[in-house]
Amino acid sequence: MEQRTPVSLYRNDAEGREVYSIEGEPIDFGLYCGNETAQLLIPAKSFSEYEGIMGVIVSSMRFPYGGGTKTMAEDTLKTYFPNMDYIIGNGDGDSMTQSVIIDDYIAKGVDVLVIDPVEKEAMIPAFDRISAAGIPVVCVDRYVPGVPLKYHSVVKADDVKIGEKAGEYVVELLQGEGRVIEIQGAPAASNTNDRHIGFEQAIEGTGIEVIASPYADFLQTRGLNEMEDLLQRFPDEDDIDAIYSQSDVMTMGIIQALKAAGRDIPIVSIDAQESALDAVEAGDIAAVIAYPIPMPAGVFAGVKVMAGETIPSYLELECPVITKENVAEYKGHSGY
Repeated sequence: MEQRTPVSLYRNDAEGREVYSIEGEPIDFGLYCGNETAQLLIPAKSFSEYEGIMGVIVSSMRFPYGGGTKTMAEDTLKTYFPNMDYIIGNGDGDSMTQSVIIDDYIAKGVDVLVIDPVEKEAMIPAFDRISAAGIPVVCVDRYVPGVPLKYHSVVKADDVKIGEKAGEYVVELLQGEGRVIEIQGAPAASNTNDRHIGFEQAIEGTGIEVIASPYADFLQTRGLNEMEDLLQRFPDEDDIDAIYSQSDVMTMGIIQALKAAGRDIPIVSIDAQESALDAVEAGDIAAVIAYPIPMPAGVFAGVKVMAGETIPSYLELECPVITKENVAEYKGHSGY
């Protein structure tokens, strides 16, 4: 069946944004879903015609991102798909836990899996099993490299592009010269590697030097501890010119350490969760590159592949640079 064409436009929150509808029912794909991606997500039939069981697995409810993903997935399913049943599992930051949940979903006969995989290589056997069971898979936030036939699509912002934008901002901020700390996420996570690659590409050929790049596992306490250690290693005011943090959760710990030490070092962060947007507004963060929760897009992608509708292997969400000048446009839209 052919996809329907967008038929309505209305103004949302005083901003003119194109919103699609099916049989008069509007679809808001979210602030970070651009027009091109939204068109690819339009369902081919009315919402009530989609029936089945969607299994969702978030990476971890210990992080605001995981909690926001769960809430937005539930809200999307309840709002748009009245005849879809769903199960939402908490991966708890552990690939074994996610693998056990996948096996449980196979036994329960889910019709589609939407998953934020914790670790890439460690998830391959579980992806093999769900593929063998004939259950389509949509990855959100992260993906599992090396198994392109085991999932149908990835819904996320481009982490390499995000890292590049962070690097470009640092180069501009420091006018091409300076010593920078990079606080990385988790070593086994695909987004950690991609954000590092993008940042390195952006600063290549400049006078920017990365003097340390520890991992803090996307945890606020680890961000705090790593930053405290780094401030002792680099005690002079001109030792560190800027900090690049791969996630807002770690950034909150970094800010704690800086304030406790009486140090004022500009930070470029990633995510754009509400606490970070508040910190941008307050001047504690110089810039945040948005990494949006992949909902409602992930649910729409999952429903479409369940129904046998074609979607691209990658559905890209937008990743704007947010500073004090434009932060008001994004507050209240992050979902976490």
